[in-house]
Amino acid sequence: MFFDEIGLDNRLARKAVEFWGDEAVAKLRENPYRLLTICPWSQVDRCARLLGVMADDERRLIGAVETSLYERLDQKHTVTLEKPVLLRVGNLLGTTREVAGHALTLAVRDGAAVPGGEGFQPAGAAYAERFIERRIAGLLATSERQQDLFVGKAASTEVDEAVQEYDASAAHRLTDEQQAAVRMVMSSRVSILTGGAGVGKTTCLRAINIIARRFGLNVIQLALAGRAAKRMADATGQSAQTIASWLREAATGRQPTGPRSLIILDEASMLDLPTMYRLLWRLHEEARLLLVGDVGQLPPIGYGLVLHCLVESDTIPRIELTRILRASETTGIPMVSRAIRDGVLPPLLPYEPGQEGCSFVPCRPDRVVEAIERIRGDLDGQDVQIISAAYGGPAGIDAVNTHFHRFNAHGKPRFRRFTVGDPVIWLKNDYARGLWNGSMGMVIGIDGGHLQVRLDGQEFDLDADDLDDLDLAYAISCHKAQGSQWGTVIVPLVQSYLMDRVLLYTALTRAQRRLILVGDFGLLERVVSRPPASIARSVGLAV
Repeated sequence: MFFDEIGLDNRLARKAVEFWGDEAVAKLRENPYRLLTICPWSQVDRCARLLGVMADDERRLIGAVETSLYERLDQKHTVTLEKPVLLRVGNLLGTTREVAGHALTLAVRDGAAVPGGEGFQPAGAAYAERFIERRIAGLLATSERQQDLFVGKAASTEVDEAVQEYDASAAHRLTDEQQAAVRMVMSSRVSILTGGAGVGKTTCLRAINIIARRFGLNVIQLALAGRAAKRMADATGQSAQTIASWLREAATGRQPTGPRSLIILDEASMLDLPTMYRLLWRLHEEARLLLVGDVGQLPPIGYGLVLHCLVESDTIPRIELTRILRASETTGIPMVSRAIRDGVLPPLLPYEPGQEGCSFVPCRPDRVVEAIERIRGDLDGQDVQIISAAYGGPAGIDAVNTHFHRFNAHGKPRFRRFTVGDPVIWLKNDYARGLWNGSMGMVIGIDGGHLQVRLDGQEFDLDADDLDDLDLAYAISCHKAQGSQWGTVIVPLVQSYLMDRVLLYTALTRAQRRLILVGDFGLLERVVSRPPASIARSVGLAV
């Protein structure tokens, strides 16, 4: 009856009861603006008026400030300057700048808004950033106080000997940079390993795993995505898991960390603020942490920036790998990708069938799919992947997948929207099957009510209920492609709010031998010349 009276439907009423239980009605009568957790401002403000809250009520003024800050958080920012806060609060309240200023003062006094950086932060984001700063500062202080693994002059000598022994038996010898990275990890409680695509970060991790275990460390390898964790395990020969699964185990005591634990976190550029907070909350105060990633690649999907801020610190040990090992310099791919990463558009050769390296095919948006069809025909039977920034539009992922599926399916039997020969991608973590969000493969057969697929080298029989978790993969998103590589990568240049040079750089660096850009050259120029919007986030994290 209470929720009916204030105009909230059953779905929102259930959410409120989940949050506050039997106290839900009392809590919301006390302060209706608590509903901002689950409802937009306009709806909450209307409910508050029905409960008798006046326009100048302090609860309403503070609620408007919280709304302005959390709207910015939805846009990935953890800090907002005072002027836009006051402007937005004034609009929400329908009042003057002076009243908005009074509201901000009340919110700071109440703890709903926290001064931070050059502006104000919502309380949760401010707390998370300060916690991360304190924990990393504590790890750094522990390194200095205990000299980490060793005591005395034997430390560097023993590590050097271990590196030399590893090098003598390894299939790929470590570069000087990689050797320095191993020494850094062995002498620091917290450290960062960065570098562009293909510079040998995974090779370095393999050495770190072996040498750290030699000195008695418990190495725990983590990645955000299940497929990334599998690649990490395959490449290093050691187990790896998702951050989410490790956090679940740590919360129940099944995955404790001690002072001799080393957490290696791969693809750390995509680590958002809440995840980093939760990870450090569960990490032993004297454990070791290695963040591995490339700040030129995709930033977090969630709010905040972590790796991008930490690499700016002068106090956190960091090694950047610079020597390209994945794609030969002779292909031109390393040079082109580095230039685009730095905001410079390099010269691109016109596409010719069979040539390797980087090339460009100019065409209108409505002709991109047709151009890609010709290219795929030239490269029939080769390792080719299309990577796009957008799902919609005439050259988006959906259009590309639909076009090539129809071409492949002509005259063949289908099961739902799949047919034999379709490349496919799995869309969720399935621990029972050993499949991960991003596992890729091919449809290899149709048997009655089952689809036979090969994913990550394993064969599976999928029934109709499984197919909601399977999609076509002639084209995939850049986020799905991160961490993988193919002989040839085709990138359709499509207009999208997501398309910036960070996303483009990530897509380009998936290519080993051949990179082909297809579309509007003017769009390419604009994307490369503009600062990347995806990392232009206002945050307060600093160590």
